[in-house]
Amino acid sequence: MSSSCRIAIVGGGLAGLAAAHALKTFGMKTEVFETAPALGEIGAAVNVSPQAVKALQAIGVGDKVAAVGTTSPGIYTRNMQTGEFLEFNDRHKAAARYGAPYYTFHRADLLDALVSGLDRSAIYLGHRLTGMEERSDRIVLAFANGAEVEAEIVIGADGVRSVVRQVLYGDENPTYTGQMVWRSLLNGGDVPEEVLEPGGRIQWVGPGCHLLAYYIRGKKLVNIVTQEDTDKWVEEGWSTRGYPDEMRLSFPNPEPRLEKLLSLVTECSKWGLFTRPLTQNWGRGRIQLIGDAAHAMLPNAGQGACQAFEDAYILGRWLEACRDPAEAFANFRRIRVPRVHGVQRLSISNARFKHMRDAAAQKESIDAGKSSVHGNSDWVWGYDLIGEWNKEPSVPTAYAA
Repeated sequence: MSSSCRIAIVGGGLAGLAAAHALKTFGMKTEVFETAPALGEIGAAVNVSPQAVKALQAIGVGDKVAAVGTTSPGIYTRNMQTGEFLEFNDRHKAAARYGAPYYTFHRADLLDALVSGLDRSAIYLGHRLTGMEERSDRIVLAFANGAEVEAEIVIGADGVRSVVRQVLYGDENPTYTGQMVWRSLLNGGDVPEEVLEPGGRIQWVGPGCHLLAYYIRGKKLVNIVTQEDTDKWVEEGWSTRGYPDEMRLSFPNPEPRLEKLLSLVTECSKWGLFTRPLTQNWGRGRIQLIGDAAHAMLPNAGQGACQAFEDAYILGRWLEACRDPAEAFANFRRIRVPRVHGVQRLSISNARFKHMRDAAAQKESIDAGKSSVHGNSDWVWGYDLIGEWNKEPSVPTAYAA
């Protein structure tokens, strides 16, 4: 791809900024167009597993993200109502096995790390995309502020409500899953250490729900994120105000450690989880979708941001390798779609497993080697995207198309 080719990235979140770094790494200049008046990520925390850390290292931000990430020792899982230990998912061993750590971040810190090193003059804030016209050799982007931009390549990284996707494929009707999420952020010093013992990262599982709590920014903050089955309608979004007492009622008869943690919540947010059909409609011609714009997924495998970072690296490699952007994007989709669909299916499978109503059967399954944390994740975390960026990925039969 010519270094003089004008490349527009729509969306200045984690996916868009990672793509900007990846293309910079491979000798291409980009312009980023972001709706918000300032760069920022809604939400408290994000997890990045070893293969995605390698992607970040390969696009030149490894040191920056290491400086703001908290290394995760692993998840200690208990029964929500009895406190019984169920399993420990050791991430230090995983890091040694896969050659990279598992990090947790405050989203704002990770975003700042991705912004650093980019040309800020090529990041245009306050640009909300309203329309897009495809021509034979370029795409014309129209923004709400009246600006028009012509680009030879467009990368849609504008999230689950992607305007780029809407222009390409029309309105989609996401389906409510019958599951909702609560989120809260606590000062680490307010949480007794014994609540999160022994490793500072605890998951409680129970009938129809689970709750995860862990430190970020060292031990300055504790992030709480939950998921529960419900017959109540909850709107899609990231910042709907919730009420702590209502949140606590979602987890009846909690064991003492969990009860203490929930008692500390004074502010929380909530939102409903919606699914969209697994699709190969990720772009066409000179337009390519990445991240949530292409493949929004449930959070139960911890891979939303990770798959966006894989996208960024592999997209950069294909654009470097091909003179024709349409050919590059077609190859990108050929490699990425099967793997990402597998990860999406894993996320759905994990949600079912974590919310088993029969606690005894759940424990028997765990004892039999079926982890409640990310299922069999070897194929996800062990993926060699650096060496196999141009090879069709291996996906276990259980998660393959």
